[in-house]
Order: sequence, then structure tokens, then C-alpha cells
Amino acid sequence: MINKIYIQQNKRQYLASKIAASSFVKNGFKKDNIFFIEFDKNESLKAKIGRQYLRNGKIQTFQDDLQSFTLLRFLAPELNNFEDKILVIDPDVFAVSNPSIIFNEIDDNYEMGCTSYNGLLRSEVMIINAKKIRWNFNQIIEDLFNLKVDYSDLINLKFLKNIRVKEISKYYNSHDKIFSDTILLHTTNRITQPWKEGLNIDFQIYKSQFYIIKQYIKKFLGKKFDNSVTQTKYLKHPDAEVIKFIKDLFIYAEKNGLISESEINLSITNGYFSKVFLNNLNK
Repeated sequence: MINKIYIQQNKRQYLASKIAASSFVKNGFKKDNIFFIEFDKNESLKAKIGRQYLRNGKIQTFQDDLQSFTLLRFLAPELNNFEDKILVIDPDVFAVSNPSIIFNEIDDNYEMGCTSYNGLLRSEVMIINAKKIRWNFNQIIEDLFNLKVDYSDLINLKFLKNIRVKEISKYYNSHDKIFSDTILLHTTNRITQPWKEGLNIDFQIYKSQFYIIKQYIKKFLGKKFDNSVTQTKYLKHPDAEVIKFIKDLFIYAEKNGLISESEINLSITNGYFSKVFLNNLNK
């Protein structure tokens, strides 16, 4: 059995996804066993741009923004012909050490494995026993945009019926911190993703107007506030170790031909990759 990795991708996180892939190559995976699930080539999902859907019980409009790729995670088993075990990740998930052992986390008693945070299953890192999963991707997105299912229930895997999910260790999905036992780092706080520092924010804020106004008032009064809803630009990541780790991966990817100069220049030109990040590479 060949261990395969599927990385979700869109144009705004294209370079991030390539750096993510490089982190797995650096830790022993063959490039040919890493696949990208590309939003910009998925016509059925692209056709939903501008359509309404439910998110936490409220009507939202689907947009081609930073996270337009998220639903593609449910396409991975089909792309792998419903065979073998596969690892499915977001484009901002990076291998800190060899993650091969994750494929041993589930056996045939489980359909899939993932981490849990605050009592919710997290689908940004999933080890899937694809031969036991029969997701119909087109049906899933039709149900979402026909308001039959809530986006939050999809992403938190609450929609699963008769599927056994094993909760795996958080060292497979460490949120914005690198610990001694971290295997996969997830830069989950969108506003501080290192390669975006200084760029204009291009993601939706799913908070109530009351909550947003309250944060601005707190900011004005000099009180502690949620800067993720008051900023217009991406911020510097608060952890220097995470920044250095991503920088080192970028340098590795560039030196080993895993990302090209033309890809870098295109992402910078389109405002998807930060000049600040590049200018600070040697600092």
C-alpha cells in the first residue's frame, strides 16, 4: 500500500500548499504520492460562488476567498478510487517530523481518524480509510447549497452517519505552536499566517455585527479585544519559532525546485504571498 497525501488548494493558498507538500517531501514522502485538490479546477464547486448556504444556522454567501477550498476535503476518497488509507489536509498544515505513523492510527475498525478541539472533531487533518467511505461529493455540496445541511456540521463532521471516527493525538494537528512532540503544525489562525504578513485580508469574518462593534469599542477604550475582526491586514505571527520553521521550509522548497520563481512572482503579483515574508527570510 502506498501512503498518499491530498492537500486542498486554491489560488490564494497555492504557494502555501506547495510549501506544505515540500514539508512532507523533506520528511521522506515521495513527491509523486502527494496530490493537490484544486478549487480552481473544480467546476462543480466553482459554480456555487455567489450561492447561499447555512453556516452556524445563518445564511451566508459562498465566496472565492482564502478558504474556498474547504469543501474539497470530502472529494479525496473518490479521487483515490475509494481505496487504501489517505491523509487529507488543509494547505496550511506542515510536517514537522515524519508523519508516516499517522497511517497506523486507524485500522479496519474505523473509517477515519482526526483530532478534537473543544469537543468538536476537526476535519483539517483527516486520516481516511477510503475503502470504507462512500461520500458523494456532488451530493454533499448540493445538500449544502439547497440548505439541507449546515456548513459547520460538515466541517465538524457532525453529518457523519454510521461512521466510526477515532480521535487521534493533537500532535498530528498542533495549532500555531511547535512542541517537542509535534508532528503536524497547523497555522490555523488565519490572520497570522506567516506568508501573508502585511497583505490585505481576503477572508470572511463570520461574527455578528454586535460582536464586531463591541470589539471596536474595546479597542477604542484600550481594553483587550479580538483583533481578528478589527484588522484589515494580516498580522505577524506571534511565535518566532513558527515563523522560522515556515521560512526554512520555503527556502528548502525553492532550493529543491519544489516551487518555482514564476510561481512565487505570480502569487506576489496577485497579492497572495507577502513581500514582507520574503524580505525577512534572512533575518
